[in-house]
Amino acid sequence: MKADFFELIESRTGGVFRCHAPLSDQALESATLKALQVVPVRLTAARDKNAFLNTLAKALRFPAYFGHNWDAFYDCLLELEHGEGGGTLLVLREASGFARAEPEEFAAAVDTLADAADYWKGEDKTLLAVVELEAPALAPELPEINCPAA
Repeated sequence: MKADFFELIESRTGGVFRCHAPLSDQALESATLKALQVVPVRLTAARDKNAFLNTLAKALRFPAYFGHNWDAFYDCLLELEHGEGGGTLLVLREASGFARAEPEEFAAAVDTLADAADYWKGEDKTLLAVVELEAPALAPELPEINCPAA
């Protein structure tokens, strides 16, 4: 059973979810209207851990001292500025290449995002990550959401 994207943003449910089509501009705008900071990240060129971490560090404006490992990634996720609404929607676009090329590193990235989302739940803030993947087999452990069409 798929989770409903609009219900997730309405309820401020955090976590990591997958979808198999790009989220529409309408969906992203809806998240913005619910006071979520929306951060779309294109992972087209990210085929390994280093490229993934570099891309996320730039998109999320991590500090210069970011250590480029999973522990440092987690630490920086815990320092996110969520904006006035107290929440962030992180959209990992075109993540299939990384998931295929480095499945273990991709799993570590997903686990780290899930741990950070759990932390923010305890702080009454939201970290919602949506990973856009071509096929369910690339991350079968992630709950699927519907991908609202344009």
